[in-house]
Amino acid sequence: MSLDQIAKSYKQSENMYVRGIETPHGRVQIIFDQLEINIESLIEKHPKTDFIAFGKVIQCLKILSDSLDHEKGKGLADQLNELYDYCLRTVKSYLTEKDEAKLKEVLSIVNQLSESWNSIKPK
Repeated sequence: MSLDQIAKSYKQSENMYVRGIETPHGRVQIIFDQLEINIESLIEKHPKTDFIAFGKVIQCLKILSDSLDHEKGKGLADQLNELYDYCLRTVKSYLTEKDEAKLKEVLSIVNQLSESWNSIKPK
C-alpha cells in the first residue's frame, strides 16, 4: 500500500469518526464501538489484563450510564442503568476471577445494545 493510499484511508476513517460526533446518537454509537473494541482486547489478552482497555471499558460503561435521561426514559433508563451496572461489576470482577466467559457475556450484551442503538434512526 502506498503512502498516498494510507493517507487517503486514514482521512476517510477520520471523516467517518467526525461525522459520528455531530449528533448525540452518533456520539453514543462511538462509545458502543469503543466498548466493543476494548472488551475484545481484554478477551484477546486473557488471562493477562490489558489495563488500558480495561480502563476504557470502565469509562465507556460509566459514560453510557451517565448519559441516560431518567425523566424522559423512565423505566427503560432504569433498566439500562441496571444493565450497565451489571456489566461494570462483571468487568471489574475480571481482575480477580479472570473468567473469560464473563467478558464474553458482557460483550454479547454490549453487541445487542449496540445493534439496537444503531437501528434507531436519529431525528
